[in-house]
Amino acid sequence: MRRLLLIMAALVLIGGMAGCTAARKPAPEQPRTVIIPEATRVSFEKIDLAKAPAEVKDVARTLENTDASTWVRANNNLYLLFSTSPRNRMYRAEVTEIQQRNPRADFSWLDVKARYVRQAAASAPVLTVVRVGKLDRPVNGVAFQFSREKGQQAGQAGGPGPQPAARPAPAGTPEPAAVTGGEAVISEPSPDQETTSPVKVVGKARHSAGEVRVRLVDERGTVLAEKSLSVGKESFTEFETLLSYSPPASPRKGFVEVAAPGQDREQSLARVPVTMK
Repeated sequence: MRRLLLIMAALVLIGGMAGCTAARKPAPEQPRTVIIPEATRVSFEKIDLAKAPAEVKDVARTLENTDASTWVRANNNLYLLFSTSPRNRMYRAEVTEIQQRNPRADFSWLDVKARYVRQAAASAPVLTVVRVGKLDRPVNGVAFQFSREKGQQAGQAGGPGPQPAARPAPAGTPEPAAVTGGEAVISEPSPDQETTSPVKVVGKARHSAGEVRVRLVDERGTVLAEKSLSVGKESFTEFETLLSYSPPASPRKGFVEVAAPGQDREQSLARVPVTMK
């Protein structure tokens, strides 16, 4: 009997200890709602290319003597590179503002605003390198928006991923004669110009879709060469690209065209006739 009482007392003691342990167990943490700001400003600093990581130097060598802008991720840092060609070295790119935009919880991109400023051609750097400050989340792409000094037209280069910089022109230089149509201008080649491969196409465009196609077609409308370019939806983006094609056996008529997607069919924004050789 005494043994039975001891067993019952031990069971009561164990049950009481288990109850105390259960009572002390913390309640499960309630899920928190994290609010991601739609846009935040990001710090940045200009650095010497000699002090940049090897990956940045490799890209810089590729961009040498070209008009271009791009971004590189290296050593957990993001770098912006702005290159100028020899004919445009009286200008340098200067970043004025960077914003991190978060349109969705799983997508983030940088909106980089820069401007071209004049400098002495003799001391002009061929490349500008900017290191982006600390980011609160990874970015999926970088868009570049360029402005000019007073008296020059503004251009914009945007969209996920790397894009060519707007081509600066000397202040006060009159714009070449251009053929316009819709929301695009082709300033080079000029109408009825004789072209050889690759043909250089220079102009500017804007479209609500944020993209246009620059192409070379023959008289029958057959596409001989084509490139897609990202452009501003509201402001014009200046562009310069090369279209390579197989030279015909004899001179042949064709067109250089800027087109964009439309609601029902493709929309031709600008077109100039050329003679392909």
